[in-house]
Amino acid sequence: MIYQLFTLGLRARPIRKLMLGMKKIPSKMQIVGMLREWHEKDYIFQNASVNLLGHSTLDNFRIICESYHFQNPILITDPILIKTGVVQKVINQLKKNDIKYAIYEGVQPNPSTEVVNYLVEEYRKNKCDALISIGGGSAHDSAKAACLVLSNKNDNIYQYQGLNVTKNAPAMPLIAINTTAGTGSGVTNVAVITDEVNHFKMTLVDKNIQPNVMVDDSNLMMGLPPRPTSWVGIDTLVHAIEADLSNVPSLFTKAYVRQAMHLVYKYLPIAYATPNNIEAREKMAYAEFMAGVAFNSASLGFIHSMSHAMSGVFNTPHGLANAVIMPYVLDYELSNDFVVQKLCKINDYMGIDNKSTDDYNKAKGCVKGIIELLKKLDIPTNLNDVQKGITQEKIKEMSIKAMKDFCGISNPIQFNRRQIVHIYENAVAGKFDHIDR
Repeated sequence: MIYQLFTLGLRARPIRKLMLGMKKIPSKMQIVGMLREWHEKDYIFQNASVNLLGHSTLDNFRIICESYHFQNPILITDPILIKTGVVQKVINQLKKNDIKYAIYEGVQPNPSTEVVNYLVEEYRKNKCDALISIGGGSAHDSAKAACLVLSNKNDNIYQYQGLNVTKNAPAMPLIAINTTAGTGSGVTNVAVITDEVNHFKMTLVDKNIQPNVMVDDSNLMMGLPPRPTSWVGIDTLVHAIEADLSNVPSLFTKAYVRQAMHLVYKYLPIAYATPNNIEAREKMAYAEFMAGVAFNSASLGFIHSMSHAMSGVFNTPHGLANAVIMPYVLDYELSNDFVVQKLCKINDYMGIDNKSTDDYNKAKGCVKGIIELLKKLDIPTNLNDVQKGITQEKIKEMSIKAMKDFCGISNPIQFNRRQIVHIYENAVAGKFDHIDR
């Protein structure tokens, strides 16, 4: 019912704010507070205080050590990055600055509340004074969620769902070191944590989990295998597209998404085909940064809501879920003039070869161009090829979860559950409402 009311008032920004507040209605004051926080997105631009960008920029790590004065950080990562030697590069920098450390290597794809709880325990047990996440979105989201728990009185991570629900500033430095170019989590105030009991992805959006420092060193991304390269790279593209389509855009959004889309379209296929191509890796690192900054300001949309639901139910890797869902959501939205106009511009930003002269067919050509990009990256464009056993009951379950996901509130069109079911069904069947005509 809430989303139906939201649809009626879509063009009126005050209605959008009210609907966001109505997702939780414990008190009138909380509604007022959430409306104020959402309104702030119109004029507050939040980013990491320090961003180290460029090939081998990790060599400048002493700047971070000197600025934040930590003496015993906990490194948050996974066993693979330890085995490949990536974590050792960070450890070497700590040793150069005479800093001891602890390591938590329990990060997993689609990080769960259990991972966050273990991380909090390890931080306290080792009496750490900073969090340094090394990896992609899973490591960064785990660290950001732990930061909320450690900085506030309530250890129940479930209490931090929603928008800016905490009052306390971070009690420790939070540093995100990227080893992939895709998630954007290193520059955002968003963490997505899986409730493994209810198979639901919780979205935590809080200005108190914005990393203090983000390191985007493409040298740490060299040799990343083709499959994760393509998945996280398309995640970057989805961030840029949804930020551009958002119903709360800003001048920052427009400035960043244009370049991010162009870089992904040009350099992701190169990074996929030649994993040690320095130029492609560096350009993708910049694309991730710009797309992350953009969606941190403008938020996301139903592509993410639907992919979060899919990952919650099937534990599908986030980037892969985004990739396969994206063309079906965009195709469905071709019935909306605003989206058609936006996709025409997105087509030009990306540099898709499109000879169409009218807007509708040019927008269709943009979606087709995105599908061709997915095929170049060997990413399935049929949901059934990604996840077997998607029954009608599972589609219903995913649609319910997608409707509860926070990201959908900034989508240019507000879907009801029936429409989401239809899009999932199209994705399973490999069927498009518009581009197949």
